[in-house]
Amino acid sequence: MATSAQILGSFAKRKIPSRWARHYERLCAERDKLLERDSFASESFHPKLDDLADAASQESQRCLCLVAATATHDMIKEVLEAIHRIERGTYGICEITGEPISTERLNSVPWARYSLEGQQQVEQGRFGRRTTLPLLEGLGQTDAEEADEENEAD
Repeated sequence: MATSAQILGSFAKRKIPSRWARHYERLCAERDKLLERDSFASESFHPKLDDLADAASQESQRCLCLVAATATHDMIKEVLEAIHRIERGTYGICEITGEPISTERLNSVPWARYSLEGQQQVEQGRFGRRTTLPLLEGLGQTDAEEADEENEAD
């Protein structure tokens, strides 16, 4: 049976570094498993309005399925992005710190995009970037005003 990737044409053989071949295979298998799970989640609900309790129960079940489908879609996105990082040659490098992601972390979470330090920064909301803009002094001043300030400083 053909996989979704083969049908959609994204199965072109790419040169995968031998260092990441095992991770690439795991990620492709995970992608296929998630896509298969996602195809089963698209069953439609036909609530019967005869019994309000049954309709409420079915609506609750539908909401739970939507939450699970959203989580599956998010996971598919993470896995696909990790596969693309391997293909581009950026896999295993933290997107925040630029440092290598530990092998142990990639073995346990092959779609990890951050090192432990980068993940801590994400969780703390810092993202490793300056959170405020620097002061924009002197942008609205004319050349004469700047000269006056320089003379006063001397």
